[in-house]
Amino acid sequence: MKKIILGIVFTLIICSLIIPYNHLQQPTEKDVLHLTKNWSESVEEVYFIKEIDERWLTIFRTSQSTSVAELKQNWFGTWILSDGNTLSSTYYPPLEDDQITWSASGKSKENISYYFGEVIDPEIVKITVETQKGIFENVPFIESAGQRFFLKREEGSIFLPVNICGFSNSGELIYSSVKKIPFK
Repeated sequence: MKKIILGIVFTLIICSLIIPYNHLQQPTEKDVLHLTKNWSESVEEVYFIKEIDERWLTIFRTSQSTSVAELKQNWFGTWILSDGNTLSSTYYPPLEDDQITWSASGKSKENISYYFGEVIDPEIVKITVETQKGIFENVPFIESAGQRFFLKREEGSIFLPVNICGFSNSGELIYSSVKKIPFK
């Protein structure tokens, strides 16, 4: 009986040390690769892992897509993909004439929309996302490993059509995902 009680006490002590230690760890590329190892397409490159607006985000690439996902810790402090899935993804590799690749997706439970893409044209220095809901001008760039991405998170559902616009330093419209800008 003493051995069982000592075993339980020892296990509780170890758990009380390991779990807080795990919760102090930031996510790594190794965590992302481990989370996606059983996917039908393996992750070939992890571009980015960073905390933005109190959420840990990662951008990674498979042979056919570039994706953004949110990472969170479970009760044990192990990193997992939020909702077990990516937030949004776009095709890879970009086509020869592509200036931007992009996608829009949403989380219906949280009523949140994500506008994500890769900016290929080096002349594009500003991105706006235009929907029937409005124009979102403060779309942040994420630069990593020589790649440039944008990610805009907005409250509410996705309103279609979506027009992603890319502008030069001088403010010239270089790229529009919609041939005729429908909201002006």
